[in-house]
Amino acid sequence: MNRFLRLFYVGVFVFLGSFLMFRLIRDGFYPLAVFVGACVVFGTLVFLRKALTPYRWMAVGIALAVLFTIYPIVYTVFLSFTNMSGGHLLTKQQAIQRILEQKYIPEDAITYSWSAYKNPAGEYLLLVFDADGNGFVARPGKALEPKGPLEEPPAELDGYAMIDMVEAVQRIDEIGKIEFGAAPEALTIQSLGEAAVSKPAFAYDEKTDTFSDVVSGTTYRVNRGTYVSDAGEGLSPGFMVNIGLGNYTRFLGNDGYRKPILEIILWNIAFAFFSVLFSFALGLTIAIAFENLPGKRVIRSLLIIPYPIPVLVSIMVWRALLNERMGLVTSGLSSLFGSSPHFFTEVGWTRFAIVLINVYLSYPYFYILSSGALKSIPKELYEAADIDGAGPLVTLRSITLPMLLRILGPLLIASFSFNFNNFTLVWGFNAGLPAMADTIVPMGHSDLLISFIYRLGFNTANAADYGFSAAITVMLFILVSLMVFFQTINTRAMKETA
Repeated sequence: MNRFLRLFYVGVFVFLGSFLMFRLIRDGFYPLAVFVGACVVFGTLVFLRKALTPYRWMAVGIALAVLFTIYPIVYTVFLSFTNMSGGHLLTKQQAIQRILEQKYIPEDAITYSWSAYKNPAGEYLLLVFDADGNGFVARPGKALEPKGPLEEPPAELDGYAMIDMVEAVQRIDEIGKIEFGAAPEALTIQSLGEAAVSKPAFAYDEKTDTFSDVVSGTTYRVNRGTYVSDAGEGLSPGFMVNIGLGNYTRFLGNDGYRKPILEIILWNIAFAFFSVLFSFALGLTIAIAFENLPGKRVIRSLLIIPYPIPVLVSIMVWRALLNERMGLVTSGLSSLFGSSPHFFTEVGWTRFAIVLINVYLSYPYFYILSSGALKSIPKELYEAADIDGAGPLVTLRSITLPMLLRILGPLLIASFSFNFNNFTLVWGFNAGLPAMADTIVPMGHSDLLISFIYRLGFNTANAADYGFSAAITVMLFILVSLMVFFQTINTRAMKETA
């Protein structure tokens, strides 16, 4: 019985998974279909093969990890080879359907005045009148029903209640999407006072894969995911297509991207490096300086206050403190020196403020790590240094730092990687501003690569360019991976020589 139930559940699982996979293939979502298929195969094998029994309890977790961790990475790489953007979000099948749904009103079309009715189930019908005052009942998907001449619309019609003008105005977008009547005499609402028979604006030829304008006869052919006429006019929406290395060559082969991006990369590396360096130095200094002071626990509690406070709250507080007109810090500096830095509009001071805030947010973390790591250093080493007459600086350079770097090296690398992509701080403080001048796309002097990618993909005035953003993301991933790789090699070498 248990075996029968197991086979039944596996059969249901395979059926549902296969159904979902084929639906995804039909709609053109091939990468996701491949991953869903892999999860279906994995789940089936886990529950049918005894050798994989230990994985049964982890099967759901593994499948979710594949779909929500590995798949986004693979899909980002896939997008980097496509033209996906604000105008090319759909698959080809979806784009064709959307274009076929576009309608137009012929010049000789008969227009009707209308009144809308609604039943308790939320369904609509129209009572329309032609120029001679003849009434017709128009139901979605059904032919018009003649009602003859009517002096005025009744309050109720076939169990439907007439909606007043106020509600008609509120729901006109909802009602306007409904086709009343049957093709080719289907009516759509054009305004509050007019409904007319609409017809498809474009015809699609599947053999030649072209669209033609029903009125003008213009032919539209496929060109990089858009149906374009000989005059260069394109139909909307477009669809995703593979463009190979187009996004990469567009970025690497254009000085308008390379020069500003080089500045962003250098600033990005400097930001991550100095943030980790100063945070670690401050945390270590505090750990050494306050280790033997009376009231150590109270001091420690006060020093780690920035750590549990939400980052966005801290950023907002710092924004207020550094405000160029009313900030406490800037007002104090103005009182003392007659002027204060412009932390939001001057490039150097903006970058300084971002590093300062990041150090404030990060030093408690390194203080906690350093406090614990210092206790793991054998005291015999310090005693031997004292006997040899080594001073505090020599002890710090020869014993404390090498031992700490052996212990905390991987955490420092992880912190560098995190700060390399510290989007929250940069965007929350000043949104990457001040802006760079004469750039192809909006870029800011305090932008990190991750905030630039966000600006390009989601925050530009033009159509969002997801494929291009994905290509830059892949290059960023490779860059960070290489830096982490070499840092790890250096850390291992340091451990081996220590």
